[in-house]
Amino acid sequence: MTSRRDRVPFDSHYYEKLVRGGRQPEPRHVFRDIYRRHHWTGSDSASGAGAGLDQTGELRRLLPGLLTELGVDTILDLPCGDFSWMRTLDLPVAHYIGADLLPEVVQPLAARFTDDRHEFLVLDLTRDRLPPGDVLLCRDCLVHLSFADIRSAVANAAGSTITYVLTTTFPRTEFNEDIVTGDWRVLDLEGAPFHFPAPIRILNEGCTEAAGLFADKSLGLWRIEDLRGLPFLGS
Repeated sequence: MTSRRDRVPFDSHYYEKLVRGGRQPEPRHVFRDIYRRHHWTGSDSASGAGAGLDQTGELRRLLPGLLTELGVDTILDLPCGDFSWMRTLDLPVAHYIGADLLPEVVQPLAARFTDDRHEFLVLDLTRDRLPPGDVLLCRDCLVHLSFADIRSAVANAAGSTITYVLTTTFPRTEFNEDIVTGDWRVLDLEGAPFHFPAPIRILNEGCTEAAGLFADKSLGLWRIEDLRGLPFLGS
């Protein structure tokens, strides 16, 4: 039976094959390669099909209300990708920070969209100090990282002053598979080896990709303070 990992419109084992062939590219080089080759085929977004307007409709409907409910003043969107769907929203926040790993992604956004409410930064989620904020939106990111890089990313977020993290999870996932960073698979953050607590909120995205195979794709909301003592971070 074909796994969910193999039902996406790109080779989700591509970087694993490179490693097997003796190459071990750094994460920054991996994501630069993805960006330059348009590896994640998308509809109206260079960030992949999941960032297209057709796959973000439910999220665009739900996100503003959640931010209002939480009283969010500053949101850090990391990775912001090409800012394609987010730019269609007038978020109820005073300060939006869009950040990504690659300068060539961030610089055009900063030149075009920076204003009193919008700022764009080059940041590595796994190691750079994160700016203060109320919510870290980390959508479609951890699904592309190895367990080791997820550990670094979560530990880095846990060491920040941000209050909440809103990140992608697939609650119907039976087994979390380790991958080479740059590839892709579904993740259930409540499952092993992560063992996140139950999320405060779940926003189901209404994903219709692969004829509904990813219908459980969601954004889970956690308090960052509740992640600081996870055994996963010390393993």
